[in-house]
Amino acid sequence: MLKHYSITNESNLAGFLMVLGGIIILITILFEYRIGWIGVERPESAIPPFNFNAWSQLRLIWGWQVIGFFFIAVAYLLLLKSSVSVIKSLFWAVLLLCTISLIIAFGITLGSYYTALEVYDEQPVIFDALRGAVRSLYSIGLLSLILLIVVHLHETFGRNRTIHREWGLAGFSIVVIGVVLSFVPGLPGQLIGAVIFFIPVFIGFGYWRNT
Repeated sequence: MLKHYSITNESNLAGFLMVLGGIIILITILFEYRIGWIGVERPESAIPPFNFNAWSQLRLIWGWQVIGFFFIAVAYLLLLKSSVSVIKSLFWAVLLLCTISLIIAFGITLGSYYTALEVYDEQPVIFDALRGAVRSLYSIGLLSLILLIVVHLHETFGRNRTIHREWGLAGFSIVVIGVVLSFVPGLPGQLIGAVIFFIPVFIGFGYWRNT
């Protein structure tokens, strides 16, 4: 029975990396909520001072998020390499590019935010420009989450599926419930909406156990 959870080929390794990356990202989101980066309403003017004061924590959290997205990017690359389906190859290629965009966004953030925040009072335009570039790259990267839902459904109901239907439905239900609850007033919308990151965990688990 243990053979179902071994790493016997590139697809299994890709699945393991997706599970690992997804779990890391989910944990970091909990820490973002704990320090008040998400789940707290604040005006745009309050963001720079918050980033500056909480930088030691944010740098660590975002650094781990980079690691999580890097694992997922490697998984997409392995799945692209081993794919024999044109449609799946297209999926993995687009997902890989979107995830690279996320990694670049975090790279700019970790490499330049603090320096720009130190001179924010004198030159706010530097931080504003960097934040604008990061948000654009991050928005492109988040498109991958929408495509991931399509991939999840394909791997659950498709002809050559890798996710057991019961697991696939459970994962999709968690995401739908989380997204719906994120619109309920008074609930931490960003935290609940983060359940969408369970999708790579479910997809990865399907590939990991599919020997």
